[in-house]
Amino acid sequence: MSLKLKDKLFQEMARELLSSMGFHIVKEEHEIKTGKKTADIKMCVDFKSKQFQSPKYAPKGASFVECLSLGKNCAKSISDLKDSIGTANKDPNYLRRLHGKKIEGGVILVNESGKNIPQTMIQDSDKQNFYIWDIHRVFFYCMKVFSHSILENWVSQSPLGIVFNEKDIQEQFEPKHYHTSSMSAVRYSENANDIEVYFSYFVDCLRDPRNISAHDDALHTENVKHILDDAYNEMNFIHKKFYPNIKKNVTIEIHSLAGFTEDAEYKVKLYSKNYHNWKNVGLNTYPIIDEHTLFKYSIIPWEAVMDYAFTKKTGTHTHAKSEISTVLHQIEDNFTKEFSDGILKSHIVDPFTGKKFDLSKTESYLGYCTLLCARLSLNPIKQKLLIFSRISLKENRVNELEKIIGNIRAESKDHQYHWIGLMSGNGFSPEMIDFAETYDKPGIGIGLIDAVTKRLIVNKTTDEGKKLNQMFLSECLS
Repeated sequence: MSLKLKDKLFQEMARELLSSMGFHIVKEEHEIKTGKKTADIKMCVDFKSKQFQSPKYAPKGASFVECLSLGKNCAKSISDLKDSIGTANKDPNYLRRLHGKKIEGGVILVNESGKNIPQTMIQDSDKQNFYIWDIHRVFFYCMKVFSHSILENWVSQSPLGIVFNEKDIQEQFEPKHYHTSSMSAVRYSENANDIEVYFSYFVDCLRDPRNISAHDDALHTENVKHILDDAYNEMNFIHKKFYPNIKKNVTIEIHSLAGFTEDAEYKVKLYSKNYHNWKNVGLNTYPIIDEHTLFKYSIIPWEAVMDYAFTKKTGTHTHAKSEISTVLHQIEDNFTKEFSDGILKSHIVDPFTGKKFDLSKTESYLGYCTLLCARLSLNPIKQKLLIFSRISLKENRVNELEKIIGNIRAESKDHQYHWIGLMSGNGFSPEMIDFAETYDKPGIGIGLIDAVTKRLIVNKTTDEGKKLNQMFLSECLS
């Protein structure tokens, strides 16, 4: 099967790919004149993405982009591109759109496999800081965009769904030869009642496309094991951050521009199992990784991915690690609103008389502001209903919760009952669960509210625990 696409389609695909990867299209389809010569520039781009990393096999700043077929006069095209960059960098009006930055180099997308590109074209491009992407590399980058779309779709229907933006792995292997980055996603599976994690790794080969081959540059077993090391370290973080008491299922896919050796590809299912003790990072069983989750691009035509690669680019669920707390707060806030609605609609009522609570302004105890505050002022049973954010509590959360309870009792002595909920978007530790299930103090009902699984954890052997469970039954499936 020929890999070559029609020139117009190839150019349109290139524009869509660059835009989807996070390149800002500064200007396109324009002319730059150098003396008597006029060069047609397909695109001027500058990388702006918050979701993806800038490709390592590309200029570091603003670039001109050219799309070529090898049937054209490539030497002249490269020469014209060089002259155009020189002219643009001397023109303050042109650079105005780049806020004073200069054009750093060029990206040339060639509508051919790298093995067909003449060596002289590679050499001429290298001299000018031009990077040549052959059609295999183009589809490799297309699949990165596609994978992000898949992860966005994958988490979108889950109450806990987060995609982490692309980042470099912590320790690169053979950094002069390869560059490896990863995207990952976490979601709660309501069907299986577990946490699912998906890793997508992309190994870019930092060589010109003429030299990349499955024979010379394919990833070996030790390279794949290095990626497994990274996945294990990432799972250690995820396991601690998201429901350490719930088991996880993990899938690992690896996209390699230069492919894999046969041993690395077809034996990965065996050597990955015992390479780490995956149970230490919360896995139900071994990670899912086999020859079907290893993708190679040096020998396979990838036209089919274009039907899917640009279907969804919202970025709605994609976040940096530093934004996790914000996401978890949002999950807590969203479920708290359901409790507010439950109070307003009288689904949550006084367990003694069936009277309606009145929502009131949020209150603060020991510096922790409530997510929800409601009161019942009828005598003789005055009651207060308070919900706090678990993610806001300090590290030693059980001690902190005990301090909050003590502060509430001290400041609200005229209330006979306090109903206290702790809302969480990422689960509870075994210590916190044990505290709630054994809490037994008169006049205090403590409930842990899981905003993802919609479960309520209380001490059902006490009268206060039973009544709190009864009150929250409309919102939680305990």
